Amino acid sequence: MKFIKVIAFSFVIICSTLGAATAQQHSDDKLILGGTYFFEEELLNTLADYLTEALDMSVEVKLYDKTSSLHADMDKHNPDILLMNSYGYVYGHAKYPDYTAFAALGTKTKPDSYKSCIIVNADSKYNTLDELINDASNVDLRFVHATSTSGHIVPRYELRKRDITQAEGVFKNIEFGGSHEKVIMSVIKGEATAAACGIPSLEYLIEQDDLKKDQYRIIWKSHKIQGAPVVYNSQLESETREKIRNAFINMANDGPEAYEFVRSTFHADKKSKFIPVDDSEYDVIRSMASSMDDLILFLNFYLQ
Repeated sequence: MKFIKVIAFSFVIICSTLGAATAQQHSDDKLILGGTYFFEEELLNTLADYLTEALDMSVEVKLYDKTSSLHADMDKHNPDILLMNSYGYVYGHAKYPDYTAFAALGTKTKPDSYKSCIIVNADSKYNTLDELINDASNVDLRFVHATSTSGHIVPRYELRKRDITQAEGVFKNIEFGGSHEKVIMSVIKGEATAAACGIPSLEYLIEQDDLKKDQYRIIWKSHKIQGAPVVYNSQLESETREKIRNAFINMANDGPEAYEFVRSTFHADKKSKFIPVDDSEYDVIRSMASSMDDLILFLNFYLQ
């Protein structure tokens, strides 16, 4: 009987050792670069090609179409590197603190920032957010996506500060458009009264000649929001983490084509490069609510 127990114990030890070896092999031989639905697969593939060469290690792409799928993988420590929007990172880090921000686009030591806004058609009778709220029962308001920082979270908290805790019960209609460009154009085409979006998206559409400044009016702007971070699994070996960090920090010099594609995708200034950041840079997102529990409950409600 003792012999059987010894065999069983030995089997458990062997399995545990094999499991650890497998996990280590994953880190040493292959890395998983993940991204949420906010990022185009072409962007991830471009980064993966650059990282494969820079790290001398196979880098595979995994695109997550649902937050729940991403979090299920983070729970298993499957992705090694992630592209995340600002609020998605804060939300994910609260649940899975092993995933931490290490780089973001910025200049010198200052990460890039941007602002959220709410727009109406240039012909609209509304000139301020207060005017829009006062006539909310006649307003069709569009947000981008439940986890969009500038296209939902920040403007939604602005409404909450103005005592609108359940906007769905106050406004005539609220919909999620799926992208900044779609909600912007819904206002321009007269399909919606107002829309929340990121100001960089307005500027990008103007640069592409798809939008004119005289077609819309901004009736509210937010505080500055830190730009999207690059995140890695801190359980990776320190040497691997250092290589990943250096690959991003040096991308502008070592992989100019990949860097330019990334920079233009994020609508970043030409002076912007990847710079080191840490988790504290995103406290501005956390400060929007009274607690992280409030932020988590808030987002969980809209993801149901």
